Amino acid sequence: MKENKKAILDILKKKSKKDGKFENLVLNLALQKIDSDNFEFDGEAVYTADKKRLVYYMNHDASFTIPEGVEIIGEMAFRGKKQLSHVIIPSTVKEIEHDAFYDCDELDNIYVPASVKAIRAYAFAECDKLKKITFAGTPDKLSRHTFDNCDKLHDIIVPAGSSKFFRKELHFIDGDTDFLVLEVPGKDSKEPSKNKKDEKVSEKKEKKETSEKKNNKAKKESAKTK
Repeated sequence: MKENKKAILDILKKKSKKDGKFENLVLNLALQKIDSDNFEFDGEAVYTADKKRLVYYMNHDASFTIPEGVEIIGEMAFRGKKQLSHVIIPSTVKEIEHDAFYDCDELDNIYVPASVKAIRAYAFAECDKLKKITFAGTPDKLSRHTFDNCDKLHDIIVPAGSSKFFRKELHFIDGDTDFLVLEVPGKDSKEPSKNKKDEKVSEKKEKKETSEKKNNKAKKESAKTK
C-alpha cells in the first residue's frame, strides 16, 4: 500500500517492541536519504514507490526473501536485525549499500547473486556469526570494509579466476590464514575448488604415482629381458 514518511514511522511505532527508539532512529535516517514522500509498504518492508529500492525491513522474523524486482538494498535496510538468520537476495539486485546488513548477528551464510555489481562499506560488518559468503559473480566495486569485525568469517567462495581480485579489494595479505578465498571450479558449480595447499598436495601425489608407474614399468621390462 502507498504510504508517506509520517505514516511509515507511525506503523513502526505500533510494530516496535523493546528496540523501538533505535529502530525509529534508523528508519528516520533511511527515509531522509530518499528524495520522495511516496513509499510502498507490503506489511514486511518499506520500498520506494517503484519498488526498486528496499528502504527498510520492518519485521523481526528469522528469514526473509527480498522480492524479485528490487535493484538496491538500501543503506541500513536490515541494520540491527539480530533475529535475522537467513535472507534470500534475488538476481535483480545490483547494489548493496552501506551498512545494509550491519550487526545482523544471526546471519551465518550469505549467497550474493552475479547481478550484484557494487557492495559498499560495512554492508555485512559486525555480523557475529557470519561464517561463509558465496559470490556467484565478480562485482565491479567491493569495499575493503564490507566484512569488518566478522570474526567468524572464514570461507569466501568466489568464481574461478577471481580470487586475486577479491583478495586485492578486501586488502587481504598474502599468506593470511584467517580467510580462505576459494574459487568454484565452474560457473554454476556449488562446490569450491581446492585451495592452493590442497593443489600442492595433489600435485605431489600425482608426481609420486607417475614415478611409481615408471619404476614398475622399468622393472617389468628388465624382467622380460632376463
